[in-house]
Amino acid sequence: MKQLNDFINSLKEIFGSRLKSVFIYGSKSNIPQEELCCDINLMVIAENLNGEDIKKCSSPVQDWMGKGLFKKKNPEPVFIGENEWFNSADVYAMEYADIKGNHRILYGENYIEQIDVKKEDLRTQCERETKNLLMKFRSHYLLYANSVKTMEYSLIPTIKSCMAIFKTILRLKEIEVPKTQNEVISSIHQICAIDENLFKKLLCQKEKHCHMTKSEIYTTADKIVSELTKLLDYVNNM
Repeated sequence: MKQLNDFINSLKEIFGSRLKSVFIYGSKSNIPQEELCCDINLMVIAENLNGEDIKKCSSPVQDWMGKGLFKKKNPEPVFIGENEWFNSADVYAMEYADIKGNHRILYGENYIEQIDVKKEDLRTQCERETKNLLMKFRSHYLLYANSVKTMEYSLIPTIKSCMAIFKTILRLKEIEVPKTQNEVISSIHQICAIDENLFKKLLCQKEKHCHMTKSEIYTTADKIVSELTKLLDYVNNM
């Protein structure tokens, strides 16, 4: 993929020997490099990352994200300092666990295999994220219950957060995380009896394969409150 190679070459020019590692994380990490086209999550680790570095990287990042000459769009890359990377596994345990499960090194050292995600940190963040999700969704419902369109839009970030929580629960139970999201939902249903159909319907909505009516949106919102409460009780008792 020319865009990817061009972006990495730009980083090499900017950082020189201070560029320590560049890797793909997430679902696209399992796709052969020649088949990668867009929507690629990248992490960039550099030694002594500073403000001047960020300024110099701005133009290549804009191009990489599709705001310049490139036609394909990608999420904003994550830039992190070398020391910061090694000191953040306790705070971002869920994210680090997910990266360890899905990644591909494109350049430099494999800093991922050197990370140890502690189970206690993983469970603490999982509880915090579940509580935050429930509180945010209840607040959103409270404020925007009279706006069908706003409620519909709120369903997509909810299922995204739920999928991260589901995968974390499976890791805490030492169950292998399935490759597909539908399989993840089925696996979680087996261990904590969540409403499998509800979350698969939300996933279908996120992937734009389904469309909910007005009444379905509100029925779904009601169920989300109940299911997140159930999920939080399960996480609290792990």
